[in-house]
Amino acid sequence: MTQRSESQIKADLEAARKNLSGTVEELSDFLSPKANVERAKADAQKKVRALADKAQETVEAASNGKPDAIKKVAAVAGGAVLLGALIVRRMLK
Repeated sequence: MTQRSESQIKADLEAARKNLSGTVEELSDFLSPKANVERAKADAQKKVRALADKAQETVEAASNGKPDAIKKVAAVAGGAVLLGALIVRRMLK
């Protein structure tokens, strides 16, 4: 084994401290409830945006007369009407 100088040992220790400090900060962020909520919120917002974009594309395709898109829009509209009827029925009971 080669001999290391005092300055090499100090440099190695400082590098290890910096690495450990970064690791502790990453773990702290990973385990933070607030950070987890923010990440979940950002993920949910991305998914909602993607769904909204897809819905917009489908509606535009339906307005251009594409049969598959028209079927999808009709199915969603029918589902919405059915859901509304079920809600009204439940309210009247």
